[in-house]
Amino acid sequence: VFSLKSYKIDHVVHGAIGSAAVYGALLGATVEEIESAIGMTVAHYIPFRAIRAGKQLSDSKGASAALSTEVAVLSMRRAMRGFIGPKDIFRNPEAIFRFFEPTTGVDSKNSKNNIDITLGNKARWGPGKSPFDLVLTHSGKDFAVCGMHFKIGLYEHQSAGALEGLVNLLTKEPAIAKGGADGIQSMKIVAYEPAYGII
Repeated sequence: VFSLKSYKIDHVVHGAIGSAAVYGALLGATVEEIESAIGMTVAHYIPFRAIRAGKQLSDSKGASAALSTEVAVLSMRRAMRGFIGPKDIFRNPEAIFRFFEPTTGVDSKNSKNNIDITLGNKARWGPGKSPFDLVLTHSGKDFAVCGMHFKIGLYEHQSAGALEGLVNLLTKEPAIAKGGADGIQSMKIVAYEPAYGII
């Protein structure tokens, strides 16, 4: 597993790559066009965790996945119009994956501790394998998106359960909100610490 968070890269990169692939497949893009779109997404649009730094809630934090998906869709549309992006991005030594976890030119046992980023290390910047296995699928009965929870607004995902509980409560007991927001005097929401800390 390639841990983006370990390198202060926001995890929505994974979603952007998936979005480019799925959007392209839905539109009938060729394999080469999908590869170009993924290459552009990874080479041009890497969000760092500065989005989530500190305790402030910002629109950038809440919309991080949407913004990454937006550039993935844009990259796919460009690719389908003939724009050619970087190929073989997962094995590219200068893309985020092999840049942070080199597979050539370093001691593989301690590659995270001895990265030589000088251009003189020709093996470091040469051809090599990806630092992780990319497992692809082409068939099956499980359409995984059916089991997902989709955000209904700009909020931290860990608060989704509390918001869903509130929506369900107000749906079942509309009298609670009869006076509007001013009619609700107090509300107590219990959350586990990791979620609270992230929120």
